[in-house]
This record gives sequence, C-alpha cells and structure tokens, in this order.
Amino acid sequence: MRLLRDITAGVVCLSLTSCSESPRQAPESALSQSAAEHTAGQAHHRESGGEPATHGVPGRSGPENRPLSVGDRVPDFEVTLDGRTWKLSELRGNRDMTLDGTLVLTFWCSFCHSCRDMEQELNRLARQYRGKAGVIALDASAGETRESVAAFAKDNELTMPIALDANGSAADIFGVNATTTTAVIDSTGTLRYLGQFQDRQHTYALDALKAVLAGTEVTISRTRPSG
Repeated sequence: MRLLRDITAGVVCLSLTSCSESPRQAPESALSQSAAEHTAGQAHHRESGGEPATHGVPGRSGPENRPLSVGDRVPDFEVTLDGRTWKLSELRGNRDMTLDGTLVLTFWCSFCHSCRDMEQELNRLARQYRGKAGVIALDASAGETRESVAAFAKDNELTMPIALDANGSAADIFGVNATTTTAVIDSTGTLRYLGQFQDRQHTYALDALKAVLAGTEVTISRTRPSG
C-alpha cells in the first residue's frame, strides 16, 4: 500500500486517497524503508520515550492529540484552493460550495495509480452535489504544485475542487496513511464517515453523503482504507 507520506526521490508525498494497487500490496520499490515502516504522522514525529507520537491538531499534546474517530468534531486546518488559503471552517461556510457545511474530503494525488481508478467518479460526485455539499480532492503531497495539479486536471477533464495540503496536517488529524481515503463531515462539523471511497460492490462515500444530507444514520461509518 502506498503511504500518504511516500518518500520518492527525496520528496515527501502525502495524500488523502488510498494509493495502492491492492489493499495487501507491499510498498512500491521507490518508497524508502522509513516510509514503508511508518504510518502517516509517525515519519517525522517521535515522543521522547521512543513510542510513535499520536497526531491531531498541530501544537496540541496529550490524549486529545490523536487521530479522529467517527463522531468527533473535526478541528480547523488550512489548505490551499485556487491559490487562496482556506480554513476548513471557511470551506464549510462557503455557500457556493456547500449549502449547510457538509463536506466530502478525498485524499488524492496526480501520480497515484489507484486514484486513476476512482477520480472520475469523484469528479462526477463533485458536479452532482455542487452547492449542496462540497466534494473536494485533497492533495497532501509535498511534491506537487498548484500549476502541476491544474495541468493534470485539465488534461484529464477534472473539474472537482482540488485543495493542496503540503504540510500534511489533515493526514495527521484524520490518521490517514493512504490515498483514496475519504472523510464525510456533516453540517455540525462532525466526522460521520472515514474509509474507502468505494469498492466494486459499495459506494461508501456516496451512501454516507446521502445519509448525512437526509439527516439519517450512516449505516457503514468506517471502512478499512484500500486502493
């Protein structure tokens, strides 16, 4: 499985969508051993006792500084979208994007093979729910730029919003270590679903989004990330 923080040619890559050919596939040869051995957030954080640090909001410590669980409120973090820095709270308040603050965030990057398998579905979802719920591809790869991502999107006819999170704070907050992982956040800012975008039998993210917008319980609220 490709980790969100892939170290390829000396570049640290983070992404919010599961980038692997198979859930059980070993990391690609381009990955450094350290990237293969550490989950997202563990690659550059260690506590003094030698145990992997927990991750959440930068600057926080203690039990609150852990990856989110379904049912938790999602704290603010910053991303870059269309050349502007946005806080998550600002995206949730953007009525051109989402009617009531509901968001779908899918970790994605332009060089992820598994992302190629689902990005057109993600793109259709973004078009379908524009103005009702914000559906955003979240690129947490330090090696990508606004220009390169925009060129890729144009070449592949992707019109979905693509936000950049170069420092990987979102990956730490959600405890994500693979691309195509998707988070659905409801109108109160609560995490309602975290896991696969979809598989051959299930449209997990779409089903969760429909339930959130309908004000009903999300039947499957957590799945194992998989490319």
